[in-house]
Amino acid sequence: MSAAQTNEQVSFVTDGGVTVTRRREQIPYGGAMQPFIEGLDARRGAVFSSNYEYPGRYTRWDAAVIDPPIAIESRGRRMRIRALNDRGEPLLAMIAEALQDCPEIAERHEEPRALHLTVREPDRIYAEEERSRAPTVFSVLRAIADLFHNEEDSDLGLYGAFGYDLAFQFD
Repeated sequence: MSAAQTNEQVSFVTDGGVTVTRRREQIPYGGAMQPFIEGLDARRGAVFSSNYEYPGRYTRWDAAVIDPPIAIESRGRRMRIRALNDRGEPLLAMIAEALQDCPEIAERHEEPRALHLTVREPDRIYAEEERSRAPTVFSVLRAIADLFHNEEDSDLGLYGAFGYDLAFQFD
């Protein structure tokens, strides 16, 4: 079966009103990830893989992204969301608009290809069972995830390295 016969193009609208058109292409499995793995030597990206299989529950899978359009970085309560290329600029504009009225953001500064945010400090002490409601970087990440959430494509998401500093958001 050729790749031209297996192309599947789908369009849908996310919960946040973003229209997404994507194409999925079947390619032979053997060696398919090698260009992505080699691409990571000189370009931004990530390769995710699971070779665990259990009938009826888990299947093997591989996913990769090279030259992602957006980077989201945080340190403490400061965040920077950057468009890494031309594809990222419209996404950054959508994210900036979605975060316009986000009550957890104390400060905001926009540049042509970056959005700088400071998450506000909690105004009270949160009990253990409501701790996830305190304003943190996760509040902003949830708002971004809500913008792009949909039931049509389970592969659309935020992918990358979630670092050590993020763990302290629930401290």
